[in-house]
Amino acid sequence: MKSFQAIVCVLALWLSGAAWAGPIPENQESAVGLRSYDLPAEQAGSFELSFDATPLADKIDCFTGISAAIPRDAGDVAAIVRFNESETIDVRNGGAFRADQNLGYSANKAYRVRMVIDIAKKTYSVFVTPPGQPEVLLAKNYAFRSTQSGVQSLGKIVLAGYASRGGDFKGPHRITGFALKALSAQ
Repeated sequence: MKSFQAIVCVLALWLSGAAWAGPIPENQESAVGLRSYDLPAEQAGSFELSFDATPLADKIDCFTGISAAIPRDAGDVAAIVRFNESETIDVRNGGAFRADQNLGYSANKAYRVRMVIDIAKKTYSVFVTPPGQPEVLLAKNYAFRSTQSGVQSLGKIVLAGYASRGGDFKGPHRITGFALKALSAQ
């Protein structure tokens, strides 16, 4: 009976779009709401996180980010790379989304994302490799989200999806091929 109750609780969280945490699966899709997964180790210095991100529809609003703890909302996520409804990829810089270069995306194509994060400086850079093209520096030394300027470590990768302004969830994104490595002090 307890396992049935646990399954019902997990299902209820998933259906409500509430935050969820667990280890990083090899292949995971976003949904409406926030899902967080434990990094193999909490990061307190400079590190690089890379993964393949595939938008599963056009004009979606989904992101992958890094947070210190299980996020209650997007304000709890320090660094974010997003597939937006304008069909471009952008990055959170302090209080707003932007990108140093305009980079479009297409549904069902994998984009290699590399986030270089410096917790001491509260900055990060994002590099994206579109299918069959060279790597693009999308964001250089962007500031952590304004509400996360005090974090001392990061331990969660976060996937999120949002309904469009019209109220429809246009589709998720999938992430696979995680790699994490510590970097020497910069």
